[in-house]
Amino acid sequence: MSWSQARIRAPADDGVYPPPWVWEFPFRSDRLCLDFASTLGSRRSLKLERLHAPSDFKRWVRQAGLGELQRVSKSGLARAVRLREAIHGLATGEAQDQQAAIGSLNRAAVPSPLVAQLDASGHESKWLPAADVDQVLSTIARDAIDLLSSPLRTRIRECAGADCTILFLDTSRPGTRRWCAMEVCGNQAKSAGLRAKREADRATQTPRPAKQASA
Repeated sequence: MSWSQARIRAPADDGVYPPPWVWEFPFRSDRLCLDFASTLGSRRSLKLERLHAPSDFKRWVRQAGLGELQRVSKSGLARAVRLREAIHGLATGEAQDQQAAIGSLNRAAVPSPLVAQLDASGHESKWLPAADVDQVLSTIARDAIDLLSSPLRTRIRECAGADCTILFLDTSRPGTRRWCAMEVCGNQAKSAGLRAKREADRATQTPRPAKQASA
């Protein structure tokens, strides 16, 4: 049973585990293709699959600002997941079969992508409605090809947060960004460090001698 199907009770009164918020799509990568790669979370432990059903992919497309897909089939979802894994494997250098991953990425980029249009204000862009899933996948694949074939590929990072495997593009000037989001994983790491320091300080404190009772 997958984590998207299981409702596991945590100890004490912690409620349902994993908590509901883990199924929300993270958009912290500063790049479309990396946001898409992060729809599978906690890759080294829980493997939180956020694209469990075609409706999940439709929701991601909408939240990513790519418009509204009218229909997503199971085969369309399978193609999306295959593209996602190819992008992640190539971005991290962890692809089990690099040539197969490259082939999947290149094939996904063949169909016509979504078409961007300038809106009435002249300052914002919008996408023309997608005809089908393959237009969306082509747009994602082309973004990945553009990133992986540019010098920016050396700025792809994996979040240093505990059990966070979100990929992001480090656009900081020194190239030392560690967290997908400071207010999320950065603050969690800071809090964990402070707790560990307090516990270490308590462990090294010399116990005070007991007072002797007066005669």
